[in-house]
Amino acid sequence: MLPYYLLTGAGLAGAPLLNRRPEYRWGYLLVMGLACWLLASLRYVTGFDYRFYESAFQAIAASGPGGAGWSEPGYVLLNLAVALPGGNYRIFLFVFHFLLTFLVFTWIGRYSPSPWLSVFLFLTLQYFGLSMNFLRQSLAAAIILLAYPFLKARRFLPACAIVLAAACFHRTALIMLPLCFLLSLPPSRLHYGLAALAAGIAYFLMDPLIQAAVTLVPKYQHYLTEKYWQGNSFLYVLLPLGCFLFSLPLLHRTDPSSPVLVNAMFYSLLLQLFITRHFILERLSIYVAFFSLLALPEAALAPCKRCSARTRTILLVAGALAYFLFAVSQGFHGVYPYHGVWDRAITP
Repeated sequence: MLPYYLLTGAGLAGAPLLNRRPEYRWGYLLVMGLACWLLASLRYVTGFDYRFYESAFQAIAASGPGGAGWSEPGYVLLNLAVALPGGNYRIFLFVFHFLLTFLVFTWIGRYSPSPWLSVFLFLTLQYFGLSMNFLRQSLAAAIILLAYPFLKARRFLPACAIVLAAACFHRTALIMLPLCFLLSLPPSRLHYGLAALAAGIAYFLMDPLIQAAVTLVPKYQHYLTEKYWQGNSFLYVLLPLGCFLFSLPLLHRTDPSSPVLVNAMFYSLLLQLFITRHFILERLSIYVAFFSLLALPEAALAPCKRCSARTRTILLVAGALAYFLFAVSQGFHGVYPYHGVWDRAITP
């Protein structure tokens, strides 16, 4: 666990540094990005899907594009780009995590009002852990972040083009096609009420809808008998609920980014509710939830008469740290404790 504690502590150390020396923001992001990249790339059997993606890489290297049996061409081509020159799975992890870290940290550097806080949330709210388990989906989510400036400007064609590019790594990214429009709508009682009503209807009709879907696409039938099809506790809804409530100050801002960010937290909450029916549906919420890396720092620093920015930042840090400790206790994503390549001789 020591690598995670050191990394989280380094994230927090950015607060006094950047408060005194804001011109160091890119230097801080470079150092933290390198640390995250190396830690993720040097892991060994860390993450539930580590062996799965290792086998997929070897199958693609041996048999070509059809080796893994996937239809997401982007991820297959990334495997081939490493395998064809003779690279192995370790080299692939270095390339993969470099791409993901570069996308996330440059996005934070461009748009976050508090880079150290965004990095701290990346670590504690489990997006870093996610990147070491759900490889295809985490890279798709990182690509989706590129749509943010287009969503702010209500330029839907380039935003949808980015969504299609992300879907080349994980097809669930296609859920962002309708969300591109919904995230740009002004928040209102009518907007949120209709969205909540639609989510409620889908929640109670979920099983017949899924049965109809797998009848049309039988290859997904096996999900209905796996452990991830079970419902999860409402305890896991507390995080998205807290993120949405914390982001409410953004409703009172005139900045055009505000609807995108607060709407992202709202739809993340609605989508996360579905894990209480079937845990695997949590994956649909990842794309909008990723925007919390910007929404929560924006909300912490937003003008508010009742509570100072300093107090809200302290509350956010404390809440994120508590969630991090909870994730560690539950073994989220199979990344706790950390095992590096130096543990290979003693890891079964």
